[in-house]
Amino acid sequence: MVWFSLVSDEMKFNDLQAKEAVLLPLISLQRQSAVELFYTGYFSQAHIVSMGDVVRAWLDKHEASLPLRRRLFSVFIEMGQNIVRYSCDERYLGCGADERRFGSLCFHTDAGNYYLETANLVGHEASSLLQNNLDVLRTMTQAEIKQAWKEGLRSEAPASSKGANIGLLTMARETSEPLEYRIHPLAASTLSAFHLKATFAHD
Repeated sequence: MVWFSLVSDEMKFNDLQAKEAVLLPLISLQRQSAVELFYTGYFSQAHIVSMGDVVRAWLDKHEASLPLRRRLFSVFIEMGQNIVRYSCDERYLGCGADERRFGSLCFHTDAGNYYLETANLVGHEASSLLQNNLDVLRTMTQAEIKQAWKEGLRSEAPASSKGANIGLLTMARETSEPLEYRIHPLAASTLSAFHLKATFAHD
């Protein structure tokens, strides 16, 4: 198992509440399956590339199917980028292309499937956008998702989406089951904990 962790020594009560909201959906997974990679901390494009190298190396060693390795790696990149786009709390660092957002990511396996899961905090606007997009995706067939993905490549995504429409479509077309998600509003906060799960059946 590869374990990454970045935890501040000085945290307010609200910071603890936020961290628990991000971590708790994922921590319980360690008792249920083999965790190959778990990271909680700041996400940037550089972090995603670095962790992607670990996932790619693990898959090259343990998974014979090239199409499955490609699909899983593609979704891993999209899920990491989703955190960079939408994670929203006071711990963000930098700005623009150098922005780092806080979240958690877990890659784990069992006898039948691979799983990728992420958790991060989102504001009201992002929460509504993600819920609407994911609810629509969960009603679509794979043929409809693939057609929408092709159409999305030819059209410009709305500015408010930050590219997430095509990103969610990419995830949905590559997984073995519909994307799963949970959104939990935090007490005494305008933020919600967003948990996303992608499942891949072993070939």
